[in-house]
Amino acid sequence: MSGQIVVVVLLTFVVTLIGTLALGVRVTALRTGKWAVAFSLFNIMTLVARLANTLQAPLLAKTIETNIHAGRLQETADFHWIIISTTVATGAGALFLPSFQRLLGRGVERYYAYRSIPRLLFSSLTWQTARQIRQDVKWPDVANYRVRNTVPVSILVMNVLTSAFLTVSVLATLYAGYINPELRSTSASMAGLINGLATLLLLFFVDPDMALLCDEVVAGRFSQGYFRRYVTYVLLARLVGTILAQALLIPAAELVAWVAGHIRA
Repeated sequence: MSGQIVVVVLLTFVVTLIGTLALGVRVTALRTGKWAVAFSLFNIMTLVARLANTLQAPLLAKTIETNIHAGRLQETADFHWIIISTTVATGAGALFLPSFQRLLGRGVERYYAYRSIPRLLFSSLTWQTARQIRQDVKWPDVANYRVRNTVPVSILVMNVLTSAFLTVSVLATLYAGYINPELRSTSASMAGLINGLATLLLLFFVDPDMALLCDEVVAGRFSQGYFRRYVTYVLLARLVGTILAQALLIPAAELVAWVAGHIRA
């Protein structure tokens, strides 16, 4: 594994970890009742993830170019390691989610005292804050993993498919360059389109259901405990999706290569 691929793996881990922790923002907002500030603080973390995401594709594309010129075609190991990093990050996010919810909740409350992001960040770099962080560390509640009719099977299946699609989308367009090197630029240019379609799938079929349930918790139709169990099952479904992405990489890349070959000038 080259140094560039190591960087891509680490960036992928960061992006996926933040995306996984995003599921905890609504839980924090429910606990604190401060929706706007909770999402605002998390958006700062999201900007870091997006910056890392913009560096992934160029680094990986450069590796593909180097391998093609060297005659090393269909090198799958690097891609599989990248997908493994998404699985590990999703699992890590599931483990750290309860702690993240507490830390974000504390950050939301403290923001009202400091009313400034720089001052809030500066105040966090103290020994007193470090000791408080130790108190906020909490492992996931085993009760949330008990088998119950918490989430409809259709929602779980949709989360699995969406997670797999998002994990493999950009990687498939880049790997298609190995399958048809002459059209690798065309295949790579489809990354934005495919990633956009995957995002639309998430926004149309997955996120609205969670948003609706969140509103129903606020209205008193469901408890916060029910919502936490819901989030737990969604996390497990997304973890399965990242594993499924390993099997989808080659078929998805072949489909991209086929589409690139049939685009008429």
